[in-house]
Amino acid sequence: MATRRAATESSDGAGGGARRGTERVRKLLLAAEKVFAAEGYHGATMRQLADAAGVGVSLLVYHFGTKERLYYEIFAHRQYINERRHERLRAVTDLDRPEALDEIVAAFIDPVLALHDDPDDVWFARLVLREAADPSSQQRRVLSDLFDPMAREFIDALRRVLPGKPEGFHEWAYLFSVGVLTQSSFDTRIDSLATTPLKSADKRAFLHAYITAALRHG
Repeated sequence: MATRRAATESSDGAGGGARRGTERVRKLLLAAEKVFAAEGYHGATMRQLADAAGVGVSLLVYHFGTKERLYYEIFAHRQYINERRHERLRAVTDLDRPEALDEIVAAFIDPVLALHDDPDDVWFARLVLREAADPSSQQRRVLSDLFDPMAREFIDALRRVLPGKPEGFHEWAYLFSVGVLTQSSFDTRIDSLATTPLKSADKRAFLHAYITAALRHG
């Protein structure tokens, strides 16, 4: 049975390489996303990743080669989220308006918070939290390739809309904002602290107000 499954999987993947557009590859990436989010990059094994997808290790190796490549492809597959953030940021054309900072913050947080509405998508938000907090992340090029170009655009926008700040303020302000946003991917802690249930709209409003105030008055 295992031999037959491996043969079928190999024939389905004929041609080699990770083709993000195929349904099979998409399912492999989504299954791996949950394992990495739960176990971390170093904690996840290829066997765990294959079992989560219901395939053999050989198929993962066929499509992605290595665990590091599979990990990178998860973020590349989700790059549409950062593209949405780019689009919304670039739509803020007049940075002299009083509303510009609010619109920049909305462009930064809203596409990410949209992930929290789907139980499957929220795993990626949690994976981003892990990657952002992992000291070894710079070895994997995920942040440098897929997040830093967007980060620089947001920092430039903050520099224009918040002039006169000390050197380094805008870079640190961006990173602090990343920390606040990524922490919002887990609701279990707030559920244990809140006296009444909080709606997702509440989280969005509180997060937007918090980041905007920190940037404006920091």
